[in-house]
Amino acid sequence: MEEYKELDDPVDEVYRIRLALLEEYGGIEGYHAHLRETRPKWEAMGFHFIS
Repeated sequence: MEEYKELDDPVDEVYRIRLALLEEYGGIEGYHAHLRETRPKWEAMGFHFIS
């Protein structure tokens, strides 16, 4: 990922972060696969997910 630089517009910031994640994981399917792989680790730390 590129160096983080916060934008003035929060909506643009959300879209920038989403686009960076989709590019990093090769699209929405790749991102969902990453979330499925890391979910047990996050749940072990106490996070809860809504399915």
